[in-house]
Amino acid sequence: MDHLLSLLFSYRYLLLFPLAILEGPMLSVLCGALCATGFFHPIIVFPLVVCGDVTGDSLYYALGRWGVPAFAQRLGIRFTSQKIETIRSYFETNPVKTISLSKVVLGVGIAGLYLAGNARVPYKVFVCTCLLTSMAQFIVYLTLGLCLGQAYIRINQYLSVVTSIIIVLALSFTIFFFLKSILKRT
Repeated sequence: MDHLLSLLFSYRYLLLFPLAILEGPMLSVLCGALCATGFFHPIIVFPLVVCGDVTGDSLYYALGRWGVPAFAQRLGIRFTSQKIETIRSYFETNPVKTISLSKVVLGVGIAGLYLAGNARVPYKVFVCTCLLTSMAQFIVYLTLGLCLGQAYIRINQYLSVVTSIIIVLALSFTIFFFLKSILKRT
């Protein structure tokens, strides 16, 4: 996390798109917190993160559509023809719901997007669904990050005041007892 933050501090907006391809949701919460501090602007962050996330989704779709079964097997996904037909029927009957659920439900993401391509869901339906789902997700995630960031700023302000008071009191007691000990000697 520290390395990611140092990269973001160095390159700011340039890294948001490629990082969102790899991991959009976690990045958007972090960016929301950075927006709260004034480092990023949410109007710029939002489209970059959404576009990066949809690009990553499209890559998984392409892997499923144009066949890379070894990729799926490396992920530990084993497909029998019966499983593929069952999954294909889900995508055929309600592709929007199935794609949205595969994006939102943790642990299903990559496999669901891969299977959407494998089930030959039309790309236009796939990308529109991913775009709308990502937009809704990232509104929530950025808002969460903004709230956490605002809380962090307030807590930090209170801690700064409390720390300053403690330091002043500690110095005052130290000076008081030092002067008292000097006055006792004389």
